[in-house]
Amino acid sequence: MLQDALLVIDAQKGMVNAANYEQVINQINDRIDAYRAENKPLLFIQHTDDELVYGSDPWMLAPQLHRQQTDQVMLKYHSDSFYETGLASLLHHRAVRFVEICGFQTEYCVDTAMRVGHDQGFDMSIMQGLSSTMASNGLTAAQIIKHHEQIWQGTFGHVMPNPTVQSESTTEGAAH
Repeated sequence: MLQDALLVIDAQKGMVNAANYEQVINQINDRIDAYRAENKPLLFIQHTDDELVYGSDPWMLAPQLHRQQTDQVMLKYHSDSFYETGLASLLHHRAVRFVEICGFQTEYCVDTAMRVGHDQGFDMSIMQGLSSTMASNGLTAAQIIKHHEQIWQGTFGHVMPNPTVQSESTTEGAAH
């Protein structure tokens, strides 16, 4: 199922160490292709900070992305895709109510987009397994992703089933 618009968050070269980076990028590309086929808005959000320095190689969007030169890219300087970017106004102008997100980093920018988008009145969704992160604080990337998907579901948005992600019973404790 497609929403009104797709936000691809921080799919940048500097995120290459995220769990299953290539697999997540490939699945993001599947979503990009589906939205493009239906002529629905695609927005690429590009993070800029001390680690992803504007213009540097890690800052660049992943070259594997099915992005076209005419696709809109919005720069952000905060974990919040809505903060000082004009994103909410743009979505309202395009009469977007239902927003699907995907990208990096699960517990930072993806989580913030899910929560802030919800708070701003958008119906938010993400396909299971279409965000990623790195292990931290004794948790695996898979644990962080699963935890956030459980929090998002029904509270801040909807986590759509992904047929390419194994069922919970077969992935318990495994990395995605």
